[in-house]
Amino acid sequence: MAITSSIRRPLYDNPTFQHGLEHGLSWFLHGDTPTIVPNAGQIVDFIRDNMLEPASEGFLDEQRLTDNVGFLVGWILAAYVVEVS
Repeated sequence: MAITSSIRRPLYDNPTFQHGLEHGLSWFLHGDTPTIVPNAGQIVDFIRDNMLEPASEGFLDEQRLTDNVGFLVGWILAAYVVEVS
């Protein structure tokens, strides 16, 4: 599920990072448990499950890593934006 807006423009020049960022924002707003601020344990679990384990098994290429980092940034950013607004 992508974030939609009438004035949507990429925040970054990297489309893979942008995709991950939008996915993370969407996950925060519409995921399994919407609008629950990610805690340190969840962030560590995400890094382990989506970056460290795939890397150790040889499944983490630069594109997947970039997408996963974008997701993580979007997930955390969405929590901050919702909290501030």
